[in-house]
Amino acid sequence: MSLNILVISHMYPNPANPMSGIFVHNQVKALKALEVNCQVVSPIPRFPFYPKWRSFRRFPKVATMDGIPIRYVPTWMFPGGLFFQAYGYLYFQSLHEKLEKLRECFPFDLIHCHTIYPDGYAGSLLKKTFQVPVVSTIHGSDIRIYPFRSRGVFARTESALRTLDHVVTVSQRLKRDAQQIVAGVEAVTIYNGFDPQRFYPRPLNEARQKLGLPKEKKHVLFIGNFYKVKGIEYLLQAFAKLIHQSVDVQLYLLGDGPLRSQLKKQARESGIQKNVQFVGRKPHDEIPWWINSCDVVVLPSLSEGLPSVLLEAMGCGKPVVATDVGGISEVLQHRKTGFLVEPKNPEALAHCLSTLLVENEELARDMGERAYSESGSYTWQKNAEKMKGLYQDLL
Repeated sequence: MSLNILVISHMYPNPANPMSGIFVHNQVKALKALEVNCQVVSPIPRFPFYPKWRSFRRFPKVATMDGIPIRYVPTWMFPGGLFFQAYGYLYFQSLHEKLEKLRECFPFDLIHCHTIYPDGYAGSLLKKTFQVPVVSTIHGSDIRIYPFRSRGVFARTESALRTLDHVVTVSQRLKRDAQQIVAGVEAVTIYNGFDPQRFYPRPLNEARQKLGLPKEKKHVLFIGNFYKVKGIEYLLQAFAKLIHQSVDVQLYLLGDGPLRSQLKKQARESGIQKNVQFVGRKPHDEIPWWINSCDVVVLPSLSEGLPSVLLEAMGCGKPVVATDVGGISEVLQHRKTGFLVEPKNPEALAHCLSTLLVENEELARDMGERAYSESGSYTWQKNAEKMKGLYQDLL
């Protein structure tokens, strides 16, 4: 049975941010390997007078990545998330005409949206027009944070949950969150994955030499966007406490975002700027080397679904210190493959990092080995097999 799947996601790699929604692309790529025909439409911001979004005007209308066709669709959005409750309808308006034309050359059987709002809500409106099943994946903030910012977003999230043919959550915790809004919603949990052909253990010194990093110090690694929800300010507080115990520790922050200058100021005022490196965003192909170059990966988030970096770190055989939010505890086993701590608790973060880096290096190695053994259950291939099965059931 041939499957033509249309993917709608405002989170998708693009020329302005090649790492945006890379986990969505990785899933689509794994589906392609299973002979599922996928094409992607990605709403991008359209607001002529906002200089930070000027680069979006230069995007190609159509691009191809790993053999997957992508259409970037300019969509009215507003700086600072203003009028966010209108985004779902604005997505629908911009996509509707494009999809009418696209369907002539790509007769899609099913629409798969990523985030229940705004993408999933737009999908619920498109369902009426195109008369095909519509699925939406819930990733985290779209069910845990966005609906509680305004009554309008809550109402549209509830509407999408009731209208869509099926909902996928990346953790059991998110499934429970969705069912608190709409009891009995048709939902299944399919965990995110990682690519074991890219993320696997490599010699630590080889990785550091390739990246030009010092070999003699302990390295702590954070990967993610510099947003409030990522909890980086608490990581810096924890790292300042750690430095008092050992100055031979470096913290590498991979990523970027609106909090960059604020976080740099915090590091400077805490007196740890020499031990904290802001290295910016890196190509996805380089990320395995960064993970293999570190001793510990840290995830201090205040809210999450199931971050792909957790699975990628496990695939590289690294212990992880993470906050107990979202679906992290469903994969990370406390005291076995890493440590779980409460969010906004720099003391606990510092204690766990000290345990692995200063007090018990053997424990860090044991945790990394166990993490690698557990990682085989979470590949993109297994994710795609379950997703393809869901498509076939719905059709």
